[in-house]
Amino acid sequence: MHDNHKHHSHHHDHDHSHDTGDLRKLQAMLEHWIEHGDSHVDTYREWAEKASRAGEEEIAKEIHLAITDSDSIKNHLKRARAILAAKLVLKK
Repeated sequence: MHDNHKHHSHHHDHDHSHDTGDLRKLQAMLEHWIEHGDSHVDTYREWAEKASRAGEEEIAKEIHLAITDSDSIKNHLKRARAILAAKLVLKK
C-alpha cells in the first residue's frame, strides 16, 4: 500500500499476524511481571528494618520508597494488561 503525500511515497507493509503474535507475547510478559513483581518486596522490607536498626534511617527510607515504587509499577502493569486484553478482544 502506498501513500503519496507531498510528492513522496511511504510504504505501509504491516504484518498484522506478526503484530498480534507480539501482543500475545507482551500479554504473557505482563502476566509474568505482575505475578513475580513482589518476589523481592519481603527482602526489601527485611533489609530496610536491618538498616533502620543499624541507625541508617536514610537508607531505610530509600528502600521503603523502592517498595512503594514497586507497588506503583505493579499498578501500571495491571493497567497495561487490561488495556491490552481489551484491544486483543477487539482484534478477534
